[in-house]
Amino acid sequence: MQPRKTAIYLVLFLFALVWVFPIAVVIVTTIKSPQEFRSLLGFWDLPHMKSVLPNTAANFVYAWAKTEIKAAFFNSILYGMAAGIGSAFVASLAGYSLVHLNIRAPQAWFLGIFTGNFFPFQMFLIPLYLFLNSLNLYDTRLGLIFVYFGICVPFALFVYRNYALTIPRELAEAARMDGASKWGIYWRIFLPLSKSAFVVIFIFQFTWTWNDLLFGLVLSENCRPVMTTLARLSGFFGSVPIPVIMAGTIIASIPTVLILLSLQRYFIRGFTIQIEK
Repeated sequence: MQPRKTAIYLVLFLFALVWVFPIAVVIVTTIKSPQEFRSLLGFWDLPHMKSVLPNTAANFVYAWAKTEIKAAFFNSILYGMAAGIGSAFVASLAGYSLVHLNIRAPQAWFLGIFTGNFFPFQMFLIPLYLFLNSLNLYDTRLGLIFVYFGICVPFALFVYRNYALTIPRELAEAARMDGASKWGIYWRIFLPLSKSAFVVIFIFQFTWTWNDLLFGLVLSENCRPVMTTLARLSGFFGSVPIPVIMAGTIIASIPTVLILLSLQRYFIRGFTIQIEK
C-alpha cells in the first residue's frame, strides 16, 4: 500500500475513533444499573451478560416515565417540525421571489434577511426575552416556535436562493406564456424542482432546533426542549443516576437519526446543489 494511502486511512481511522468513542461511553454506561455503575472498579468493566438487558430496559423506562424527558421529547418534536418545515416553506417562497420575480433590489432584501446570521445568538437573548414577555409568550410553546422559526429563516433563505439560481428562468417564462400564474409557477414548477433543497433545509434546521440548549434554557421553564431537560437532569446533584441520563441521551438521538436515514437520498442529492450559478 502506498504511504499516501496509508496516511489517509490512518487519519480517517482517527477521526472515526473520535466519533465512535462518545457513543461507546454512552452504551457502556447505559447497560449498567446505577449500583453497578458505582460499584464496578473500572469504567470499562462490563456487568454480567444476564443483567445487561434488564439493566438497559430499566434505565430506559426510568428515563422515559420518571423524568421530564417524555414531555420535553414531544416539545422538541413540535419545535423541530415547526421550525424545519416552516422555515423551508417560507425560504422557498422568498428564494423564488428574489430570483424569479421582478422585485426591486433583490440583493438588498437577501442581505437584509441573511445579516441575522452574522451575529452571535447570545446577543438576541435579552431582546427576545423582553419581546416575548411583552406579548405574554414567555415560557410558552408558541413563543419558542416563533423564536426557532425566526432564527432558522436566514440560513434557509441562503440555501434556497442559491438553489433557485440554478433553475433556468426559461422554465418560468414558458409557463407564464402558457397562462400560469406566479403562484402556479411556484407550486407546479419551482417547488417540485427544489425538493432536495427543501429536505436539506428541513434536516439541518430540525437538527439545529432539536439540539438547541441556549434558547430553551433562557426562554422557557415549563415547556423546555429535550436537550435543556437533559442538561437539567445532569445537574440535580445526583438525584438522577448517570445510566438513566445516558439512556435519555439515546432516546433524544432517535428522531434525528430516523429523519436522516429516511431522507438520506434527498439529503445526499441536496449536497450536489451548486451554490453559484
